[in-house]
Amino acid sequence: MLTCIAAGLALAFTPVVVWRIATGRWVCLQQPETLYYLQIAAQSYYNHLWYISDPVVPEGVVLYPWLQFVPPVLLVRIFGLSIFSVALIWSLCAGVGIGTALYLLFWRFVRRPWVPAGLTIFCLSDLGFCAHLPVVLQLKQLTSALVIHPSGILAKIPASFFQWRAPEPALALPFLFLQILTVSIARERPRRLNLWMSGVAFGLLFYVFLYLWVLVATGLVVAMLIDRTARRVYLRTILIGVVAGLPQLALNLRWRAMASAEGAARLGVFAHTSDFSEVRFPFLSLAIVILVVCWIRKNNKFELLYLVSLVIAGILLGYSGKITGLFFHEYHFEWLWWPLRLILLLIVIATIAQPWIARWSRSRLLFPLFALLYLISGIYLLTIDVTRSSFGIQQTTDFIRYCAQRMVPGIPPLIPRSVVAGSESFGEIAAVAENQRMLSGWTAVVSAPLDDSTWESRVALEAILTGEQRADFEQFVTEFASEFWYLEPTQLKQGFMRQFDEVTRNPDQSVRTLGVRYVALPANQSPPPYVASRFHLIQPGPYWQIWEIKEF
Repeated sequence: MLTCIAAGLALAFTPVVVWRIATGRWVCLQQPETLYYLQIAAQSYYNHLWYISDPVVPEGVVLYPWLQFVPPVLLVRIFGLSIFSVALIWSLCAGVGIGTALYLLFWRFVRRPWVPAGLTIFCLSDLGFCAHLPVVLQLKQLTSALVIHPSGILAKIPASFFQWRAPEPALALPFLFLQILTVSIARERPRRLNLWMSGVAFGLLFYVFLYLWVLVATGLVVAMLIDRTARRVYLRTILIGVVAGLPQLALNLRWRAMASAEGAARLGVFAHTSDFSEVRFPFLSLAIVILVVCWIRKNNKFELLYLVSLVIAGILLGYSGKITGLFFHEYHFEWLWWPLRLILLLIVIATIAQPWIARWSRSRLLFPLFALLYLISGIYLLTIDVTRSSFGIQQTTDFIRYCAQRMVPGIPPLIPRSVVAGSESFGEIAAVAENQRMLSGWTAVVSAPLDDSTWESRVALEAILTGEQRADFEQFVTEFASEFWYLEPTQLKQGFMRQFDEVTRNPDQSVRTLGVRYVALPANQSPPPYVASRFHLIQPGPYWQIWEIKEF
């Protein structure tokens, strides 16, 4: 287990070490959503320690669990660390949590200590662990890096190391694996203590991740249908877990009531869709389930039926949007049931191969060697994801430039809790590093308290403050609105253009209403006439020119 923890930490912290070498700081912003999640954590870090809030609307509700944000913020505050250290704590918890829980899960069903360790290291290192093609994606990326593009920017592979995407699903997977473990123990020995452990483990999922407890709840119901001998265990688990999770359920309903109806609709939850162009029927997954169930019944391995039930639940939930015509970001389920499908398959293969492994002495050398090489390949891919992908290079470059311009002695900090417009790359980092709020950008798109009118006015004011002309803005919103197919793009475009015309007529009022204090523009850009007249330059570069409102 310690070997698995070491492997997990090595993989989780590989991007961190590479970022340290590139930037000189213990910071890692490698995942696309890391800066957004850190903006949520920053509200707790700077403004109110015991709860989280929206990074755009002051004190606005945010639809994320408290558990993943506030405890890490408390730790970094106790030890006097920067807000960026929250991402490192996520990596630490992911490395230890996934390494430990996954090993225990494998060991539960394959009682040869080093076989579960090898299987765990393989899963931790695989690019496709949380994707539909394990091993294949790993080989594709290695071929791209070593053969096709040996010294250039990597071709984009439609997958990532999602098991290390923090906080989700990296912090959810350990809870999922431990819940499976407790159900297995309760099924084998249905004593009162074991049943309570199984139920409480299920109840904890309500505080971790919405899609996680929905998947497990569905899996428990499926297990009651296909595993009749253990129905009492599954029913008790459901009842205890629901009671334990009721406070979080009530809190979720309260948050949903506090959110703007338009803001919630903008997230696209339960939006109607008729586009099934990307639907791929899960023939492979269904074939795996059928073959495994046949093998289970033939070999009396009924303890694996709950794991099978979770995979079935994942298939049903993952494709339910295509059946009902309601889109609710069901791809989140894939990050959970795809790993379970691979785990189930590996357990069956390892169980079948155990007699052969025991007889073949060379397996004691080849199996560890393969696990070690696969671990090295995973570390290599995580390294070049920072150094040779377009996103990784852009992220490290933006952070290095921000540090060189803003995080040096003698530079006065921006006034906390101010609104900053202009360059999105500057605004995202400033929101975390200097307690700012972005006027627009993706952070505003996913802001649940923000109604459509305010959102549209923010985007329009952003365009005016960056010098965008009406024709260019119209072309931008035409492309931008098409992404929100569930919000009637034509109507959305009309709203953007109406707000643009209103803000153009009286930009002073919009600046005052939205509280814009700073505008960050590229250093080589001439400031728009309005910015040059109503703002004064407080820092000319070298990478961004920062303007502050003259009268605020």
